[in-house]
Amino acid sequence: MKRMHVVTLLSFLVICYKETKATAKPNVVLIISDQWSTRVSDGSGNYNNGIQTPSIDRLATEGIRLTQSYSSYPLCSPARASFFTGLYPHNHKVVKNEEQYERTKSMPDPGAVSTLGREFKKAGYETAYFGKEHAANYGWEGIEKFGSMKYSSGGMLAEGSAYDQIFTKDAVEFIKQPHDKPFYMTLSLINPHDICKVLGGKVKGATFADAIHFCRDDEELYLRFQQRPGVPSNHNSPYIKGMIRDKDYMYEEVLNQSENDWKRYISAYYLLIEKTDWYIGLVMDALLQSGLEENTIVVFTTDHGDMMGSHKLIAKTTFYEESAKTMMIIRYPGKIKAGTVDDKSLVGSIDLMPTLLDMSDLNIPENLDGKSFKSRCYGKNGSDFSILYSVNANGRMVRFGQYKYVHSEVYGKEYEILFDLGEDPGETTNVFSNPDYNEVSMQGRKLLNKWMQKENIGLTFIN
Repeated sequence: MKRMHVVTLLSFLVICYKETKATAKPNVVLIISDQWSTRVSDGSGNYNNGIQTPSIDRLATEGIRLTQSYSSYPLCSPARASFFTGLYPHNHKVVKNEEQYERTKSMPDPGAVSTLGREFKKAGYETAYFGKEHAANYGWEGIEKFGSMKYSSGGMLAEGSAYDQIFTKDAVEFIKQPHDKPFYMTLSLINPHDICKVLGGKVKGATFADAIHFCRDDEELYLRFQQRPGVPSNHNSPYIKGMIRDKDYMYEEVLNQSENDWKRYISAYYLLIEKTDWYIGLVMDALLQSGLEENTIVVFTTDHGDMMGSHKLIAKTTFYEESAKTMMIIRYPGKIKAGTVDDKSLVGSIDLMPTLLDMSDLNIPENLDGKSFKSRCYGKNGSDFSILYSVNANGRMVRFGQYKYVHSEVYGKEYEILFDLGEDPGETTNVFSNPDYNEVSMQGRKLLNKWMQKENIGLTFIN
């Protein structure tokens, strides 16, 4: 008789445990890298460039990889502010990339803007932020724990190499602590941002590449004793007029670089990518070791990409795929089917906040520009993600179908650009004036003009 009571009690406890686990709010771990190019590593594992990124590849095989994710503004501060507010840059008012430690007078009152941290804290979550913020404090709103240091700068030469291990250590220690309530944690890594200004930018007489004592020529073997990576296939395809501000210092610095210089640049970038991937793996291991993996949403994304030598350009800010396209991988065991690839949904930085709140079964604030793509992650249709808009300092972009339409104003002259990404993935030819594309060109123009009118914005953020 006693044995029956014990068995009944155990069965009851198992049922209670399963019900509690099923209804418990998930933890949320948001991992952000800075300047990660999907052209180098996209989580697919299908690389012919010799790079190894086992952590994000594993994350993708265990979750969903959204291959058509774009930055709402391919520049650090504006994109990051969009992550944490769900707003376009012209609404959260961060439209430049200065070191935004404090809000400017033109920005909304802090209490008037909902943020990820504040919403999770309001829902009873423990909140933590480790790493680069650089989002005018939007990322820090509602955060209770910051680890060893707070960092909001843009990331100068080798700062990621100095600080990312500190941020990761703090994140791992936080995960392994006892938690009596669900937590929302951001780990914002600086790298591969250290690649900035490798080619021409001198810091006290040296560049980051000068510190690398290999990859100096084709005879000197690279990582894992392999040949160093080559230049992109569109390296020698000139950039399209209107896609960049030609006289910007970052472009003038690279005008006379040799192919050998470019290969060293790309080699340095690959090293930074692999190191960042290793940090991501440490966080994933910590979740597994702490028994938190099953009830934790893990997101890996980036604020923007890097041109990485395409069209002989570096850095970000442009609407080229290398710069504007972003990583978006999400794992949520039991909810997201492992190994899912969504190559149709056009999602942006503004959509991350409503999606994470929706996945956590929390209320989504009204008046966000972004919308939840939770249903897409769960294999359902839901909201329409067939059109996407993005902005930068001197232009606006719309993605639709296999096309990208850009309307820009550079040094007082307007440009209209249309790329057929299906036929020309390297974006080497502007087909806007091609008679065969008249209908698509007018469709792109109409879509963008209508959206700009609705948003009440012009072509540029430059005075």
